[in-house]
Amino acid sequence: MDRRRFALYALVAFAFATAAAIVIGGSRPAGAQGIAPLVVQGIGYGCALLAALDLLAPAALPAGADRRLGSVVLASVVVLVLLDLFAFGGGGGANIGAGFLRLVCLVVVVAVAGRLTAGSVRTTGRP
Repeated sequence: MDRRRFALYALVAFAFATAAAIVIGGSRPAGAQGIAPLVVQGIGYGCALLAALDLLAPAALPAGADRRLGSVVLASVVVLVLLDLFAFGGGGGANIGAGFLRLVCLVVVVAVAGRLTAGSVRTTGRP
């Protein structure tokens, strides 16, 4: 399997896990979230980390763009994990700056997935 395709599948799995964690967390009262949203989001972070490491791994051909995309995904995942641990984990209430930074990181990951999709369509010759 092509490394870009594997990374794309892993980023799609990250997106589904993030959406599922949001739905699970939103369906429960704020005081009784439980551990389920954290577990699902942790699985999503693992998928995104796999995608980043796959893109960062040395390739047979020079793939500078893949390495840049991998480092962007890795940086975004690190920021998202730190936000979950420190900004949202304390239960101190809403933080609009942290929420905006989370949104920016999620948009960056979606943009990388879009870039991988465009690259895989271009290399396979399909319109």
